[in-house]
Amino acid sequence: MSLLLEMHPTEATPIKVLFVDPHQMCRDALASLIGAAAEFQVSASAESGTEAVSLCRQRAPDVVVMATELDDGDAMQVTAEILGLSPRTEVILMQRSREESVAIRAIQSGALGLVSTRAPVSGLMEAIRTVGHGRSYIGPIPLAAVTRRLESMRTGG
Repeated sequence: MSLLLEMHPTEATPIKVLFVDPHQMCRDALASLIGAAAEFQVSASAESGTEAVSLCRQRAPDVVVMATELDDGDAMQVTAEILGLSPRTEVILMQRSREESVAIRAIQSGALGLVSTRAPVSGLMEAIRTVGHGRSYIGPIPLAAVTRRLESMRTGG
């Protein structure tokens, strides 16, 4: 008989979410919309990367949803720091630009999810649900371009 440790929330357990965005209105709107669904529990929100790292240390959320543009630092570095201190936490980055370099850096930082801020809230909910259960989510961004760029980086081209 083997012992299986559950690393991610079960379907019956709400996914604990931490929002990180420098804009109070965005944090409040996301918390209100996402928090209204029984499958999610808003753990906290942070306006900076520094605050996000501190809250992750204290609360160990299942998923961090973070803007790629932060006032106090690089979201990719914050992602790596969060993943280093809280290995059960996964990160979704919200990308405002359509630049493939941002998507590539997000993937390289260890983020399991990437969502365009142009996506509907239902897309973010799907991303949180997917990433909260340990699967990657990228969308909707030009994935073909990102895949080609990653392949050329791998082959040295």
